[in-house]
Amino acid sequence: MNIIPLMQQGFASNSKRITKITENFIGDEVFFRPYDKVNHLAWEVGHLAFIRNTLIKLLNPTETLDSFEHEKAIFLPGTPLQPNEVFPPISVIKEAFQQRGNRIIELLPTLTEERWNAESKFQFPFGNTVGVQLWTFFLHENQHLGEIIYLKNIILRVRN
Repeated sequence: MNIIPLMQQGFASNSKRITKITENFIGDEVFFRPYDKVNHLAWEVGHLAFIRNTLIKLLNPTETLDSFEHEKAIFLPGTPLQPNEVFPPISVIKEAFQQRGNRIIELLPTLTEERWNAESKFQFPFGNTVGVQLWTFFLHENQHLGEIIYLKNIILRVRN
């Protein structure tokens, strides 16, 4: 399937870009929120790491996942934003994000057309096949990348 190399490149690019962007945040800036309806960097990257585990399960349902303490309670979509002290260090979050991205890149070439079109065990409002869910989560990651870029730009502006 021709989409697989594009997704691999996209996940690799997102990993590099988010890793590079997060290097600009100092100390508690990872918890900066310009207003109360916006999530902070620690949540954004942790949420994407959490979603990357979902992608791994879509690609390999039998895979045993690594997760950090309270990951589901902190990063599950729709959960209230937790106090800053509940979050793992940003280095732990970034490492999980990167490692899971690497695993997705490894697993994508194993995806058959049959698996792509198969009914997913996950029920999401945006589609019920493995392929639709993989593609939607790839697009979702890019949406959050844009939010992270805005956070970085605001923080740099406030800092100066």
